[in-house]
Amino acid sequence: MKINSRVHFIGLCLAILLAGSAFSQGLYWESTTSGGPLKDKENISQNYAMPRMFKIVNPTTVMILRMDQEKIYTVDPAKKTYSEMTFADMEAYAKKAGEKMAQYREKMKNMPPEQRKQIEAMTGMMGGTEGPVEISATGEKKSVDGFSCAKYVMKRGGKEMMTLWVTKDVAGFDNLRKDWMEFGKRMAALTNMSGLGDAYQKIDGFPMETDMDIMGKMTTVVTKVEKRTTPAGEFSVPAGYTKTESPLMGKPGQ
Repeated sequence: MKINSRVHFIGLCLAILLAGSAFSQGLYWESTTSGGPLKDKENISQNYAMPRMFKIVNPTTVMILRMDQEKIYTVDPAKKTYSEMTFADMEAYAKKAGEKMAQYREKMKNMPPEQRKQIEAMTGMMGGTEGPVEISATGEKKSVDGFSCAKYVMKRGGKEMMTLWVTKDVAGFDNLRKDWMEFGKRMAALTNMSGLGDAYQKIDGFPMETDMDIMGKMTTVVTKVEKRTTPAGEFSVPAGYTKTESPLMGKPGQ
């Protein structure tokens, strides 16, 4: 089973779910991700949000989320290609992947303890830990890029999986909170984490820093955020690009 493929898929779901809290009448923010599968590299992302539309621009890939179309597009500017997945496609994929993961966990029971521990660490954010997801405020506070933030902790089965530093000082982000709640529940279903969508609704604010453990601690920090109106055309695949098969639509377990 290709763990990295599953990590990428779940990481995408979680990233968009977290960023979904920023849907508004127009926001733009930049973030830096380091650690985890990236090791000593940093990934800088540009994020654009408009009502029911969202885009992440990474150094080599562009992800476009269209809630109005119930689709996610993956764009490769260098190759001038793109692929697409419907929400229904993703849900079907997630169901099969969840079944494969359950089978794999059964096989893990017969592995040597050290090997099993290593794989459990890699699969912890992919439904590898049993129990419902819980998110709670800790009361701790700190400043992130000049914004006063409160700390939230995500646990599953009593095990800490993620911490978030959230601010209420980003003006306008909550204008379309209904969009976030709607999409959050849909994306949460893809992670095979019971109650994730409901748990996220307890987060009161915009996530400025997120720490999670996916093959090592991975941290995402927002370094810039501002109100911005992005033209609707920016949330479409550029003209002349060739459609290819989605890299996420391979058979689960491969």
